[in-house]
Amino acid sequence: MTNSSKKCVAIIGAGVSGLISAVNMYKVGIQPIVFEQASNIGGIWNIDIKPCWNSMTTNISKFSTTLSDFSWSKNMSIFPNQRDVYQYLSNYVQQSLPNNIFRFNTQVLNITYFNHKWIVEYSTKLNNKLSEQYDFVIVASGFCNCSYIPKNIIDHSSFQGTLIHSSNYHSPEQVYNKRVIIVGASMSAVQIAADMATTAKHIIHIVPHSFWSLPRFIPLIPNDPVSPFLPIDFVLFRQSKRISKEEILFRNKDDYKKLNQYYQLITGNNQKSFYLIDNNDEKPPYMTISDMYAEWNRAAPLINERPDWILSLILNNGTTIETSSNDILILCTGYQPCFDFFSKDILEQLSYIPNDTFCPIILYRCTFHPSLPNLAFIGMQRGPLWPIIELQSRWVAGIFSGLLSTPSIIQQQIGLNMERRIRDQQPRPQYPHGDFVGIINDLAKEILVTTSSDTNDIVIPTQYRINGPDQSVTDEMNSICEEANNGRFIAGAVFRSLHESKWTFERTLKGKPSDGIVHGQAQFNFSQQNELIYKEQGKLILSSQEILDITQKYIYIYDENKDLITVYFVDNNDKRSSIFHTISFQSKQSSNIGWIAYGEHLCNQDHYFISYLFIFNGINLSQFEITYTVKGPAKDYISKTIFQPIKIE
Repeated sequence: MTNSSKKCVAIIGAGVSGLISAVNMYKVGIQPIVFEQASNIGGIWNIDIKPCWNSMTTNISKFSTTLSDFSWSKNMSIFPNQRDVYQYLSNYVQQSLPNNIFRFNTQVLNITYFNHKWIVEYSTKLNNKLSEQYDFVIVASGFCNCSYIPKNIIDHSSFQGTLIHSSNYHSPEQVYNKRVIIVGASMSAVQIAADMATTAKHIIHIVPHSFWSLPRFIPLIPNDPVSPFLPIDFVLFRQSKRISKEEILFRNKDDYKKLNQYYQLITGNNQKSFYLIDNNDEKPPYMTISDMYAEWNRAAPLINERPDWILSLILNNGTTIETSSNDILILCTGYQPCFDFFSKDILEQLSYIPNDTFCPIILYRCTFHPSLPNLAFIGMQRGPLWPIIELQSRWVAGIFSGLLSTPSIIQQQIGLNMERRIRDQQPRPQYPHGDFVGIINDLAKEILVTTSSDTNDIVIPTQYRINGPDQSVTDEMNSICEEANNGRFIAGAVFRSLHESKWTFERTLKGKPSDGIVHGQAQFNFSQQNELIYKEQGKLILSSQEILDITQKYIYIYDENKDLITVYFVDNNDKRSSIFHTISFQSKQSSNIGWIAYGEHLCNQDHYFISYLFIFNGINLSQFEITYTVKGPAKDYISKTIFQPIKIE
């Protein structure tokens, strides 16, 4: 400890929760000391220990993955990656905290309470064992602190291949030309499966339950074919969608049915129902976020889901998976918090169940326990979003400093009993506290923060800023929503929807040199990153009744930074040749049945004007049309092609 005249708090963990807690304690005049096992800050975003895979980004946008008093720069991508988040946290710490508060390379061994003080025993990198007294302790070591392997995955001795946990997966090169068996139905499972799909020889995905897979951009109104696409948190985290400002703790079958129906609207009934969607839609829905998992699943049998956990590579339904030493088994079975620094009696007071990854400890608002004074937990619930972590830490700082009243013992006991009900509910939902907006609203009331309902319907941290919302942030969000109405993000949605897709088409030709009609099939296949090759085969029936076989190939390339799709001609080796045209999307007011786009091409003396109509059903295309109007010395015709998807069986 540094200044004995100041009250001090020991903060366990220098990840997001620990850093935000340290800043808020520092602001109220309590000296924070942060204990961290690693040599640097960041937790899962620490680039030195690489707990993330290389392509990993935040699941929700930078407007939600942020702190109210420290905004991202406007030129930062909407979904930052690991290095971006690490740099953001480093800049935040540099601006907000002194350097001498961190104890890196330090293992906390024991935390006990004696004579109104918390005793923290720890060891350093040099194996020095030390002990210090603190007025307060904040446990911010993370809900995802230790890898978790369920009990029924205990005997994999028969597996002779390579076994890793998802925390040790970093890039597709690890699985090049290998058969991979992935276990789990979490966010990491679907994202890793999609990430490695370009290099793995074959993927078998074993899941304990069905789930929905949504991309990072989804339609605001899923049953509107010209709905703008927005970042997923822009759509889901809205006050106007709520029936109550307070957190909704329990849902019934009818609630779950409505949630499943909503997810079904978003996915447009285009996900493989046998694999991804539970036939009993009155069960709690499980939702994952991955831009390409469902799209790669169209390329079956690359990804196959099997409806139960793995046990000695023999499924509980009796199916056996024959494996070889060349296979890779990746356990995406999640994480659990570690509390090995607490004594048995403290763990008993917390009602700790070590193998319960749903609700391992019982706390009032996931933060306090009435029997453990001056102790708080930050970000230690399943699904700790940054806005929740920040409001939690501000609440704790207010109580520890005396600026806010401590909840009464009776109030906390009622909260503990409610938490036990949450733990015991069957069937269990995906998260014990899945109503994220409701939690944020409740915590805002605890710290006496009020927000204007007309500031922004989308719930983001800047609304809870002490000095009022950051106008630059709300302006940027409003600009993004306006740009979405004008066609931004539609190119990405189209490109994702075309990925590994198959279509039937009918093409009508009218004009010079001849009228005709074409019936055929087309497909878009992965070529390389952000590149699809289009191939079609059909029969052209001319007005003279002559029948000709036709084939065509193009390459479609998506530029994510510019949000543009460009179409190229293809050479004899199926490689990109010269540019054909760039697809420019128009505003939603251009049509009420679909998104309109245009392109142009001049080939010698022939001028091609290309128009597109893309009709969405949720996140997926239900139909699209391409019309060429061609004029030249020997050409004067219109070619209109209507594409219908070949349904997945």
